[in-house]
Amino acid sequence: MTKPGVHIIPAGLEYDRVIKPLFKDFTVSKAYLLINDPRKSKKGFAEQQEAVEKFISAIRQVPIEWEDVYVDIYDFNETFKAVYRLINKEALNGNPVYINISSAPKILQVALTLAAFLNKGCGEVELFYVEPERYYEGELIGTIMSLLDGNVDERKAVDRLRELAREIEAHGMAAGESRIHEFPPFPIASISDIEYEILKLIRRQEKSEARGVSSIKEMKELLDRELGHTTPRSNVKYYLDNLQRIGLVSTERYKKELRIRLTRVGELFAEARNC
Repeated sequence: MTKPGVHIIPAGLEYDRVIKPLFKDFTVSKAYLLINDPRKSKKGFAEQQEAVEKFISAIRQVPIEWEDVYVDIYDFNETFKAVYRLINKEALNGNPVYINISSAPKILQVALTLAAFLNKGCGEVELFYVEPERYYEGELIGTIMSLLDGNVDERKAVDRLRELAREIEAHGMAAGESRIHEFPPFPIASISDIEYEILKLIRRQEKSEARGVSSIKEMKELLDRELGHTTPRSNVKYYLDNLQRIGLVSTERYKKELRIRLTRVGELFAEARNC
């Protein structure tokens, strides 16, 4: 990670693991801050959101170009599409994209990883995780649990909680930067332009007919109409077999029909792919 690049950073209860890599390990040209959309927050997360906002305010003080991107981190489809387009746009513009998954919530972490994998062929895309020098979560829980022990000195335990609270306020739930683990995305099997057209056609049929495509014959007719020329049936079958092999298409027998549908990944790929 030596080239100046664009960073994508989920906002959370972290500071050190977000900020330190920006200056110690590589040059930053711009950073996107992924923020949970407060309008879509689930009940019970208001206090956590308030704490996150404090860290976001501190992060924004760092003198680089920041752009806020609001997503619903509890909606995988929305989150995936948003981060895919973000990565895709910067990669196609020739900018190295570095994705810090250190403090990403689980759903967002999965969305970022999948979006990075699917954009691997569009440019330089890397995921990385910052290992902290110290976690506060275990110390915090241990100190709280000690208060349940009748033999503990409560004053010392409360003083320790105050000390931990001050450190968490300064650093987040983890402090320091021990090392950075880099995860170059594994390449996703490439598909041809005509195979991508097939994915889009199946998706269009799923939305309009709610059944996908009913046969290879129907698939061929749709493809011929879309491309404006005839494609041999054997070629259409080959494309479908390949898409099924890499997990983007599924088929099943229903009475006398062969129903052709997209898998979950196939749906995301059909709607998001742009390179």
